[in-house]
Amino acid sequence: MKIAIITYILFLVFFANIVFSQTVSQTIKGKVFDSETLSPLIGATVVILDSNPLIGTITDLNGNFKIEKVPIGRYSIKITYLSYESSITSEILVTSGKEVVLNSGLKQAITQMGEVTVNAFSQKDKPFNTMASISARSFSVEETRRYAGGVDDPARMASAFAGITTGNIHDNAIVIRGNSPKGVSWRLEGVDIPNPNHFPGANIAGGGIVTVFSSQMLANSDFFTGAFPSEYGNALAGVFDIKFRTGNSEKREHTIQLGVLGVDIASEGPFKKGSKATYLFNYRYSTLGLIQSLLPANSGLPIYQDLSFKLNFPNKFGSISIWGIGALDNLKRQLNSDSYKLESENSRSDLDWKLNMGAVGITNKLFLGTQTYINATIAASGTLNKLKMNRIDNNLIARPKWLLNDNSGKIVFSTYINHKFSKRNTIKTGVNYHTLFYNLNLNSTINNVPETFQNFVKENGYSSFSEYYIQSKYDVTEKFTFNTGININYFALNNDFSIDPRFSIKWQMFSKHSICFGFGKHSQLEELKIYFINKNNGNIKYPNRDLGLSKALHFIVGYDWQITNIIRLKIEPYYQYLYNIPGIPGSSYSLINFTQDWAFRDSLANNCKGQNYGIDLTFERFLNKGYYFLITTSIFKSEYKGDDGKWRSTKFNRGYVANILIGKESNLKNSRLLGLNCRFSYLGGDRISPVLMAESLRDKTVYYDETKAFEMQTSSVKYLDLTFTYRINKQRHSSVWAFQIKNALGAKNYEGFAYYYKTGTIENNGYSIILPVLSYKIEF
Repeated sequence: MKIAIITYILFLVFFANIVFSQTVSQTIKGKVFDSETLSPLIGATVVILDSNPLIGTITDLNGNFKIEKVPIGRYSIKITYLSYESSITSEILVTSGKEVVLNSGLKQAITQMGEVTVNAFSQKDKPFNTMASISARSFSVEETRRYAGGVDDPARMASAFAGITTGNIHDNAIVIRGNSPKGVSWRLEGVDIPNPNHFPGANIAGGGIVTVFSSQMLANSDFFTGAFPSEYGNALAGVFDIKFRTGNSEKREHTIQLGVLGVDIASEGPFKKGSKATYLFNYRYSTLGLIQSLLPANSGLPIYQDLSFKLNFPNKFGSISIWGIGALDNLKRQLNSDSYKLESENSRSDLDWKLNMGAVGITNKLFLGTQTYINATIAASGTLNKLKMNRIDNNLIARPKWLLNDNSGKIVFSTYINHKFSKRNTIKTGVNYHTLFYNLNLNSTINNVPETFQNFVKENGYSSFSEYYIQSKYDVTEKFTFNTGININYFALNNDFSIDPRFSIKWQMFSKHSICFGFGKHSQLEELKIYFINKNNGNIKYPNRDLGLSKALHFIVGYDWQITNIIRLKIEPYYQYLYNIPGIPGSSYSLINFTQDWAFRDSLANNCKGQNYGIDLTFERFLNKGYYFLITTSIFKSEYKGDDGKWRSTKFNRGYVANILIGKESNLKNSRLLGLNCRFSYLGGDRISPVLMAESLRDKTVYYDETKAFEMQTSSVKYLDLTFTYRINKQRHSSVWAFQIKNALGAKNYEGFAYYYKTGTIENNGYSIILPVLSYKIEF
């Protein structure tokens, strides 16, 4: 018996040694297609560079490829195809937890490959939209996870790019080249959607705490900062063009993530074995929501949850996908019952905020031969926003301050046809038709005076906003490209319309040097509630009903030097002229500076203009051989002129911003990977207006001197963000520990002046938040 037991133990030890000595590996698969027609390329060569012996394969009849048993690590993959320009995708992370899916579009060469030499450079930041040639770049899912300070959030990650500044640490609103964050448009699967952030506009319109999008869902997507292609309308500053990836069609894969920000559960795979129809979803619940029963009732901490999904059904003519996002937010803060605690305005108010946001759509992609495809989407989106606030007056009696019900939505029909006339010319034309629904009931006080509590918006109905566009890409030669287009939009509420031309050229002067020029005219609506502000003096009037669209002209020059295959330098000087911007007649007030004012009720006219000009510099080393860096610098000026005729700095005229982002990865024993990432940011201070002290102290509320708007500037700000990751790869799963620190130096943020009742003084609210974020994720 003892001999049998010893033999059995020795067998287990021997077997275990075999199992654990096996090389941990994974599959790399994907699809190769024409970048302009999306048609599959049959027989394309896919090779893992620097592999020995060489590892590679060719694509099948559907353009698909699969490379199995690839040892874990980082790899660069080169794809070649006869009569097409080669491409290199660098430093793809292969882990044991999930298969790697690489979908790559190749550009057809103008001349025969036997007659020209095409150098294949790593172009990981090249936008997926082939009509974009300037002020555009793609970003990957991995970058949102890896970049220090990104916190798995595309908006926070993008703040490391050139031309971008941020507001404060607890908001992800971004300022693009001096423009208000509300000028940024979010697209999902090609459709314009409401602000996809939890607690949108809590501090700044256009931002929120964190995006609803989970990194588990994202495919590589595009980000535009100026003169964007004509398919993108209703935006003055920039565009996030977000894409959801398609679930794995061959095996089911799952992810569970536990962290300070929330608990994520994701799953993907085929509906049934052998089926190409797939599902992908992610559900997240905030960690604060899990422990809310342990928190004080008046803690005022945000509770949120969200769901994202995509179902894909391929067929012989193309594919049908059903996709959606949804968010539920709740924030509640009770009044202080002790009078001695009523130090400032915030402590005198309670808050009950409930907000639901969602978008769902059905997209049908239909291929008509190899040169043409049609994309059609029907989508519905909207928000249900209820915000209630009471304020304790000087007699310590709670009185209504805000009662805001802002419910709005839209049904969107979006379709376009893309046709490649020749290897030189591709044209895309389409229409986006939005049916707008609204049910608004907004009530508030004026300057916190309880007796002034009244309704200023009460509307229920519908309208429409439509866009028609056409854009063309024409390659004159291998080195010279024209992109032209026009966007025509129409707002039915007041019969306003705009014709917005777009134009860009790109010249590849030498193999590693190119210059670009871009021009774009852009237009944007205001929030619907702005148009319905009423003045009731016996009969209701709508002073803002006929406000025209805000407009901007973008002029950009770009120089790009691909110093090596993995290092590049990019310089972009720009000038933007903004006009037709709404402002208050006879004053310096302009919506060009708008941050947030839930009770805004003033009469407006299109009487303001502005200009932003500066230069953006990007020096980047793509991740290769274990390290990368991204150095960006922007020097800019943002000015505006209100109806009083004086040019001033805008709210967002910080003047300069510099970012240094560096990262290092080290391969450890037993298939482990250690990552260290650091980001340092140095930017000019926030612009603020001086306070009218006498009047403010008299009324115990803050009045700003609008005749000296934004003349003051706070001190420069230094941010340091750190990210540490530790990945463990096993045979059938991969796990990652991540520790992120935002604002490690404890830089102060300012929210503006406030009256302090206890001391009888007015002070600029300054606070310092160091945010540590710990998470653990397992993929299997």
